[in-house]
Amino acid sequence: MTVGDVVEALNGELVCGADQLDRTVNGFAASDLLSDVLAVDQDDFALLTGLTNAQVVRTADITGACCIVIVRNKQPQQPASALAQAMGIPIILCPYSMFEACSRLSHFTESEDDTASRAANPSGTRTDVPDQSARGNDD
Repeated sequence: MTVGDVVEALNGELVCGADQLDRTVNGFAASDLLSDVLAVDQDDFALLTGLTNAQVVRTADITGACCIVIVRNKQPQQPASALAQAMGIPIILCPYSMFEACSRLSHFTESEDDTASRAANPSGTRTDVPDQSARGNDD
């Protein structure tokens, strides 16, 4: 998934960071408590939040978030937009609630995983089950 995919999946509007649309997103975290975000142990994740101030941008930078998604049709404060632009962190505006945004991203990643599985196994046969034809007949 890329930042551009996040924008698409969430019917989002990019506030800044258009040069980062091809950046890889390895997961996502959702919280309005920045102390919880500081505990995230993953790089290049999308941070979903309802916070709109510059502190959320600083937290994204410290934790290695690759973009910020502001949910519930909220607008970022001007200092947050300016700081994100200077730091190269895209801000995406999202019309959905945090729950709905997480659900949409989860479905997007699941469909992306299914597509990759079909490409690797075009016959559609299950590869996680042992081959029963090799088993002896005990009858």
